[in-house]
Amino acid sequence: MRTRSWRGLRSPFGLALFAFVYIAGTIAASAQTPFVPYYNKNRIKYDHFNWRIYTTDHFEIYYYPEIEQHLERVTSYAESAYQQVSAQLKHDLAFKVPLVLYKTESEFQQQNIDPGELPEGVLAFAEPYRDRMVLPIDEPSDALYRLITHELTHIFEFDIIPRTLLRRGLPLWVDEGLSDYMTGYWNSFDLMTVRDAAIADIIPSMSDFQGVQFADGRLPYNLGHAAFEFIESKWGPEGLRQFLFALRKAVIGGGESAYEEAFKLKPEEFDEQFDKYLKDRFKPFRDKERPQDYGKDLAPKREKTPYVTVVSIEPSPSGDLMAVAAGNRKDQELDIILLSTKDGKVIRNLTGGFNAGFGFEYISQPGGFRGNAVPWMSWSPVGDRIAYFARKEKQKTLVLENVLTKKIEKRIDMKTVDMPESPDFSPDGKSIAFAALRSAIADIFVIDVTTGEIKNITNDSFGDYAPTWAPDGKSIVYIKRVSGNDKLYRYEIATNKSTQLTFGTHDDGAAQFLDADTLVFPSTAIDPSQPITPEVAKNGNIYNIWTLNLKNGELRQYTDALGGNVSPVPLKDETKQQRIAFVTYYKGEYGIHTLPQQKEPIHTVASADFGSPGPNIDFTPPLSHTLVKQNERSKGKFEKLFLEGRPPVNVGVTSGGDLFGGTQVTFTDVLGDQQFNLFAESVSQYRSLSLSYLNLSRRFQYALQGFSQTQFYYGAYQGLLYQSDIFLSRDQALATQTLRGGSAFGIYPVNRYSRFELGAGLYNFNQKYNDDNLQAFAEQYQIATYGQPLFVSGTIMPLSAAYTRETTVFREYGPLSGETMRLGYEYAPPLGGFLSRQTVDLDARKYIRLATNGVLAFRFRGFKSWGDSPGYLYYGGNSEMRGYQYLEFLGQKAFFTDAELRFPLIEAALTPIGVIGGLRAVAFANLGAAGFNGQSYQVASRSPTIVPILTGFVEDQNSLQGFSPVTEARAVSGLRLVDGRASYGLGLETFALGFPIHFDWSWRTLLNKNWEDYKYAFNALQDGESSGSRWLRRPKFSVWIGYDF
Repeated sequence: MRTRSWRGLRSPFGLALFAFVYIAGTIAASAQTPFVPYYNKNRIKYDHFNWRIYTTDHFEIYYYPEIEQHLERVTSYAESAYQQVSAQLKHDLAFKVPLVLYKTESEFQQQNIDPGELPEGVLAFAEPYRDRMVLPIDEPSDALYRLITHELTHIFEFDIIPRTLLRRGLPLWVDEGLSDYMTGYWNSFDLMTVRDAAIADIIPSMSDFQGVQFADGRLPYNLGHAAFEFIESKWGPEGLRQFLFALRKAVIGGGESAYEEAFKLKPEEFDEQFDKYLKDRFKPFRDKERPQDYGKDLAPKREKTPYVTVVSIEPSPSGDLMAVAAGNRKDQELDIILLSTKDGKVIRNLTGGFNAGFGFEYISQPGGFRGNAVPWMSWSPVGDRIAYFARKEKQKTLVLENVLTKKIEKRIDMKTVDMPESPDFSPDGKSIAFAALRSAIADIFVIDVTTGEIKNITNDSFGDYAPTWAPDGKSIVYIKRVSGNDKLYRYEIATNKSTQLTFGTHDDGAAQFLDADTLVFPSTAIDPSQPITPEVAKNGNIYNIWTLNLKNGELRQYTDALGGNVSPVPLKDETKQQRIAFVTYYKGEYGIHTLPQQKEPIHTVASADFGSPGPNIDFTPPLSHTLVKQNERSKGKFEKLFLEGRPPVNVGVTSGGDLFGGTQVTFTDVLGDQQFNLFAESVSQYRSLSLSYLNLSRRFQYALQGFSQTQFYYGAYQGLLYQSDIFLSRDQALATQTLRGGSAFGIYPVNRYSRFELGAGLYNFNQKYNDDNLQAFAEQYQIATYGQPLFVSGTIMPLSAAYTRETTVFREYGPLSGETMRLGYEYAPPLGGFLSRQTVDLDARKYIRLATNGVLAFRFRGFKSWGDSPGYLYYGGNSEMRGYQYLEFLGQKAFFTDAELRFPLIEAALTPIGVIGGLRAVAFANLGAAGFNGQSYQVASRSPTIVPILTGFVEDQNSLQGFSPVTEARAVSGLRLVDGRASYGLGLETFALGFPIHFDWSWRTLLNKNWEDYKYAFNALQDGESSGSRWLRRPKFSVWIGYDF
């Protein structure tokens, strides 16, 4: 997987396509439980793609007509990359690689191959089960070639080390490091992190380096890249190949370590030699400038604020404030904050709280690997508003926010361009220049803030980025990717012509005007008059601060950094003397520092010393490919169905001790749009089976399914479902409902958070007690009392509609903030001999965040069914009504409500079995009631009454049981729950081996002791308790596996 950075995965897409079962997952092989009571957000297919297939010697390329103009070029890249990787690894694939292409990242985000939500920083991915490569083609030509090489290397890795056979974990640095190594290219930012780690002495032990342990999520990739360069430098290309095959043997079959087999070194000896290699390699850079050489760090303090990293800065016109794009550790989002340029104090967070509250999903970051070499935001000329881009649905939106009121004054949806970035206000504030894609090519655009009209001003075949208006508004300076490097150009508004400003084989970042004639910008340039060894040149590539005089072409270098200095901006102080502020990098952290503009330059160079204008040469791959029309064809709807990953193992335990087990087998087409699922589960001894077809190829998604399902519940309702003189235990009143039939289900997502659902079905069902004698007695009693049995059997044809809304923000432990609501209606018409009924079902939740990880959670579930054969809601136990038996409540009209305070006690714990998830506590209170149509249904009462309290039994030959109860009258007054039930208590939750395990201590109550004595006198007598109240209020301890609501 190729990424820019990791910002934390959002909650995955999960629509409840099956109303009768819980589906725990698709291809994920991690620990799962069926009790996942979330509806989740929508992944929307905004576009319909008319897929075609083009076959080459080594690829099956999936594309759609909008990509056809790029197909020959991309095919050349793919075949060239195959020859390169195959030759270097001396390995060939025995299959054609499925290569799925998307035109842009916004279309790539709509893919159905990976069931999870892709963060914006994921540029492409390769999956190990069917060896598919999936990527957008919107990068510049040379970057796209490297991206294809990176992902193709993963496919070779999956073939050499099959993931289905792994017995041990494969370090992330091996997969990603080799893929980066095979590109033969170091991005400036990637090389910066390795150079910094070597000089700062923070190199981890690679032999046990498993994951992301640094603020920079790409460091495992980069250290892996360096590790493979080390291996090649010491043992040659053959040593690298030997290491891969030794690694294959180690992680699949066991035996000695790959280091010992390939290099005759113990793992710790490899680590020592690699550590020395890096320190020797970057030794020439030890004496270069560190951030402290520039004075005070204005970045927020990590130990005192939630802001752990800064990536881009933009000063206000007055210079007293600075807008900063910062990573928020608390919210796990990017925010835009205001800092004082005097002391670095955080003035306010302009996007505080979760971004959904601002009407967008997240603040957008620039594409590719441009990172903070280009701007992220812009101030209006009068300093009252700030402009930035944010993700909203498929498109991004231009946000204009008032910095004083934090009010978003205007949103402009960018519907005619893709991936806009780097906005810049014009000097008059009427227009904003920005970079964006059309037809997968980046150009510079200008938008009229008032009318929303967008104009493409560069409109060429090269990648154009990071526009900056000149102070007079007559020209725009921007970056163009030409001949494999980023160069500065100037576009004249009047003449519609562009002129190249900088030259050379280095990269230049976005420029800002210090004055009408001077630009400041980051550059990896090195004074061409200074002697430098090839190794230093190779290992440098460092962004430093430079200026360019537009009148005479003079270039000046002001810093000579160890790490890198980017995002330079002009900054005025109290004396109106300009400084240059910029972002620094050292010891894995970004900072903000300044330099006086009057500082003496380190080097002064003429622009012509780096070169002169010449032809702009686009990247050319080693091999060229000519399209063969006979190799093109339309993709068949069900072409090449295959097993989608390893079937998951689903496990759960109810609070009643019932064990759940299940799995799902999924067959899909190459694109994941057409799915066939076989789902099997068992709860206690009751089994369910379903076979379904899902079509996910369009915005409107639908499913067809056939199923057989048996559910159990408890019908221990004395005097309601059977005679009042029959005394049964809960297990004796076990009942089941068996359904067999089929249904159709459709979903139309309105937006990211809301959707409409429609369904229709035809199935036969049978409800009864497991005990045949009890069933006979109960049916006789129900017919005599109600005129019909309450447990019915027959055939029904339900039609359903529902509206679902989900804005919840999730963390690894469950919901943190937001709200959820699902309102459903079902109507089964009385056609022919079919049973009929109507049902309304409402489920609403609200989550209020407390501090960082505390949650105040509320839930209300209401249910009402009526007609000839009403349905039932059965609930209880787990997180629905803690303290009561699992599925204890049964009714045709029912509700329950939960209130919980959840908070962390321990974030993580080291145990003899390894590190387990954090320990969280919960304080809870529950209230619910269930009843039957035509019967009295009173949740609570304050009216005084006289009740008979059971005190014992006497023999009675006329009674079915052989005895009759003895009672005494007692007055009851005050508030009491009549048909309602309540509980409260405390609990603990932890994650062990991937499962959420709960330990609850509950106390039940009817809020009135005398009333409890009346209601539970028989239970007290059975258990030898002195009163019904004492029996009911005894603490109950329960353990269950499942997620909180």
